[in-house]
Amino acid sequence: MPQDAKVKALSQVPLFEGCSSRELGFIASRTDEVPVGAGRVLTKQGRPGNSFYVILDGEAEVEIDGAKRGTLKKGDFFGEISMLDRGNATATVTTTKPSRLMVMSHSQFRDAVKASESILVKVLAVMGHRLRSDLEAVREREAKAKKR
Repeated sequence: MPQDAKVKALSQVPLFEGCSSRELGFIASRTDEVPVGAGRVLTKQGRPGNSFYVILDGEAEVEIDGAKRGTLKKGDFFGEISMLDRGNATATVTTTKPSRLMVMSHSQFRDAVKASESILVKVLAVMGHRLRSDLEAVREREAKAKKR
């Protein structure tokens, strides 16, 4: 994908909406575009997470503890938690349709968030929301189990 096409694609991702053209160019220079088929496991819960993903086209299903938690579509991203703490993936994410992804390694992601404080703030806000949502789901499952 040419650099200007990457910048355009990134500009349509909510995570990067506050970035200048220069920041988007910097981020784009640290990404790889990867086409993948349906059924490809991108992250596996409990295993080391080594990439940050942005879905450019296609869909992926999110599972936590074997339960479907949602579907990711164009503009959605994942893998940020492992990028920030170098820990294991908190979910299993599998493509459900042929997809085109923008992928960053840990060092590429680190460079991107260092370049823009607004990106880091957005990543942290989304991460907090996802963690709270996951905690609520665990509490709901535990409450249902106690009622049985």
